[in-house]
Amino acid sequence: MRVAPGKPPPVLAAGALAWREGTEGIEVMLVHRPRYDDWSVPKGKLDKGETFPAAAVREVAEETGYRVRLHRPLPASVYLLPDGRTKIVQYWTGTVRAKTAPGPLDPGEIDEVRWVGLDEAESLVTRQGDQVSLVALRRYLDAEELVTVPIIVQRHGAAVSRAKWRKGEKSRPLNSKGRKQAQALPPLIDAFDPDRVLSSPWQRCLRTVEPVARIEGLTIRTKDELTEVGHEAHPSRTAAVMARVLHEARGTVVCTHRPVLPTVIQSVRDVARPGAALELPRENPFLAAGEALMLHTTPQGSVVAIERHLPNIG
Repeated sequence: MRVAPGKPPPVLAAGALAWREGTEGIEVMLVHRPRYDDWSVPKGKLDKGETFPAAAVREVAEETGYRVRLHRPLPASVYLLPDGRTKIVQYWTGTVRAKTAPGPLDPGEIDEVRWVGLDEAESLVTRQGDQVSLVALRRYLDAEELVTVPIIVQRHGAAVSRAKWRKGEKSRPLNSKGRKQAQALPPLIDAFDPDRVLSSPWQRCLRTVEPVARIEGLTIRTKDELTEVGHEAHPSRTAAVMARVLHEARGTVVCTHRPVLPTVIQSVRDVARPGAALELPRENPFLAAGEALMLHTTPQGSVVAIERHLPNIG
């Protein structure tokens, strides 16, 4: 993020509005801050080198004792702090993966965690950003778009240039930047908790997703249709692979190459809701090396929200 000369850098933070099915409908998780005597959505500042999604998961765990998986994004909150700096808070909806601690890490910061219905939550929160998050979550619920799974289109990390590699495209490896990107990917991808990894069998793709697969305990399944050669020979088969992934609506990482992305993205456009389709990249190279395109997909296979993230390598 670029900052104008002479201006202090913005304060970056992230959080998640976790929800669950209660006995009388949807409940959301709020925290009580004794310093302000208010109820709010769990959030906190990014650590150095941390991405927004990874920070959201970490902060929720520290403030509540719950480890969450992120789903579709909520509207960001941007406001001025008393010292004149801008604060930017990115939010997501979330669901609980596990209870990792008995409660808040610091009771002096958060002294109570409570699951409440939407109506009660809207009466409890006082910050405008939290109110916006609750309104958005209710809108997704009413539109039957609250339940989503992540389908992550991952472009492989930066690779050794074609001109410098004489041993063929299948074995062309990541360069030093690409290796750093691959090592930085797991906290970003893990925030969305996918349960399957599909990849081109070419080395630069495999090396990009191997750290993710290892952390998640997943086996990489390779697809020749995701290679440059396979796509060039039979683009319809590449489109069919992606269409099947979208139709199955299962949390999936799909790692491929830049020349394959136009076909992959067109397959997404075919099932994306109009508002989401506007967020799809339209021009070559479509994604930067190492960049992830997050597709938030309903159980019916419709893409309702899209976001893009790069691993943070400093």
